[in-house]
Amino acid sequence: MKFFLLLILGAAVAYANNDLLKEFSDGNRIFSANVYKEMKKTNSGNFLVCPLSVDVVLALVHAGARGETAKQLSAGLQLPEDHQKVQAIFKELSPKLRGNEHYTLSSANKVYLAEGFKVSDEFNSVAVNVFQSEIENINFAQSKASANEMNKWVEEKTHDKIKNLIKEDDLSEDTIAVLINALYFKGSWVKQFSEYGTRKQPFYVTKENQVDVDMMEITEFYNYYEDSTLNAKFLEMPYKGEDISMTFVLPNDVDGLGALEDKIEAALATPKYTNERVHVQLPKFKIESTIQFIPILQKLGVKDLFENNADLSGIGANKQNLTVTKVIQKAFIEVEEKGTTAAAATAVFASRRSGMRTQTFEFFVNRPFLFVLRHEDAGVLFIGRYVQA
Repeated sequence: MKFFLLLILGAAVAYANNDLLKEFSDGNRIFSANVYKEMKKTNSGNFLVCPLSVDVVLALVHAGARGETAKQLSAGLQLPEDHQKVQAIFKELSPKLRGNEHYTLSSANKVYLAEGFKVSDEFNSVAVNVFQSEIENINFAQSKASANEMNKWVEEKTHDKIKNLIKEDDLSEDTIAVLINALYFKGSWVKQFSEYGTRKQPFYVTKENQVDVDMMEITEFYNYYEDSTLNAKFLEMPYKGEDISMTFVLPNDVDGLGALEDKIEAALATPKYTNERVHVQLPKFKIESTIQFIPILQKLGVKDLFENNADLSGIGANKQNLTVTKVIQKAFIEVEEKGTTAAAATAVFASRRSGMRTQTFEFFVNRPFLFVLRHEDAGVLFIGRYVQA
């Protein structure tokens, strides 16, 4: 009997920890750039994506993938082909995705299984011991109750920022498994904007079209870089705790975002910053996105996972044939004077087939721009663009 997988967004060989995390971070940057390039093809407005959340939940799927399906997943996600090495990476990474006394950061995983469906001992061990995932059996035939229960878990893990990730009609009696990753971050700027300094200022959507936005303002020392090749400026603003920061990439021209996006890989590389005194004007903003990830993943070469020839025989105890029917992500970010709140949840579904100077630089973010929320070990957490108020 064939089954379908529905994805909503232990022992390992010893590797050098720093090498593992650098390999993952480098791959995450490439994966993030590839996802961004696909998203901009179908999105003309603001958008936000959390590549790490997709990486985590599909890396868990990878643990149960075999053959060509596993190879395509590895290549698409920019992960090693070796299952043990992938598990070693995430075993090392998982403890890094936790908050501290300075900020809140959590990455939570959960596997919901149909009543009576059993996963293999190996997959269970990887899910629990490597990805620190909870596992629970649920009656998918009661689709409304099941969706409500799963959404309640997501809301709790994202502090009510991600709601209604899973719809009632996503589920049926044929659903075998739903794998979910929920990522949440809330941090305060090391150097906070004064709320009294925020005032209405023009934001140029195009050269001819401008709107008034709430513009924050501060003059402080930041990591700053001007890139003549990209025709853009970079500004890095750290959060308390100092291992998470947001980078703003601002084209020099009002209509320069498109050209910058065409070189997104270079834009995501770490610039040769110098610490400068910078006069910053930055709009307060909030973005929410819902992303159907299957078309994006297919463009990145992950195809068998969604077809009848998918080999996910490492998931079920009885080596059932499974295929992925949906990969959904909801993402949220809010940037304001005190700091940033960001959240994302990704689900996968399975079902039966069917240097210092006195000079002050200006960084006035009054035109379309890119932003990247980055963790020093994990790499890109969130990436997005703001083009209109």
